[in-house]
Amino acid sequence: MQRCNADSQRSTLPRGVAAGHGDPSYRPKSAERNGRSERASSIKSPIPSPIKHRTKAKVLVVHHAPLVRVGLAGLINASDRFTICAQTDDAPKAREMFVEHQPQLVVLGLTLHRGDGLVLIGDFRRLNSAARILVLSAREDALSIQRAFRAGARGYLAIEDDVSEVLQALDQIAAGHLYTSSSMSRRLLENLANGEIESARSELKPLSDRELQVFSLIGRGFGASRLATELHLSVKTIETHQMHIKEKLGLRSAAELSERATRWMLHSMRQTRELKKLLRISG
Repeated sequence: MQRCNADSQRSTLPRGVAAGHGDPSYRPKSAERNGRSERASSIKSPIPSPIKHRTKAKVLVVHHAPLVRVGLAGLINASDRFTICAQTDDAPKAREMFVEHQPQLVVLGLTLHRGDGLVLIGDFRRLNSAARILVLSAREDALSIQRAFRAGARGYLAIEDDVSEVLQALDQIAAGHLYTSSSMSRRLLENLANGEIESARSELKPLSDRELQVFSLIGRGFGASRLATELHLSVKTIETHQMHIKEKLGLRSAAELSERATRWMLHSMRQTRELKKLLRISG
């Protein structure tokens, strides 16, 4: 019935005149459809934003102090450039996490459970030479800083440096630059000018990285049992390290070893205090 009405309506049009021709309000259905599709397209497909969203660089945190790890996680995750992919205080676990997560950046301390940070730097470099490593340590002596860079670190911060320097350091080493905080830079220059770096190298050069770690902890008053607990090693292993240190430095007893390590540590701490005074005066 509806079809017949439509036919009758079409039959009333003048002969030879196409449907809709001459009617100014007429618009072909195809044009209406195209118009609707064009309007819909303009709504559904806005002009792309010129801002490009970068993928955050993954950061692995390896540090023995829980509060330091928590603080770093909060700081780094709040950044728009970096994100924490994993964290641990254990050296063997850190190697596993490094392989699993493939971080672009690593922040680590030099004193770790079941391992040594200097050794771990070398392991990371062998596993992926493109990864950038930032050391965050309480050790501020010239030899530790030098050995960290020699092992493959790209940046070095003291645990007492301003927290804002962490992100600045990560930015710099991610861009391929070396980085030390202003306090560490001044300290290195002072040591270089005074010949301290060369004397430290000649005095303790025979020690391995692990032996240097044990030596510095002895200088801070750690006994064999406390060293074993701190480094997650057996007392027997610690005693073996002490024996090797004595042989390499020409020391005859544990007392001489303790005295030599304490003297070296106190000298290092004294230089650090003097440098900080200079920095406050110059600032």
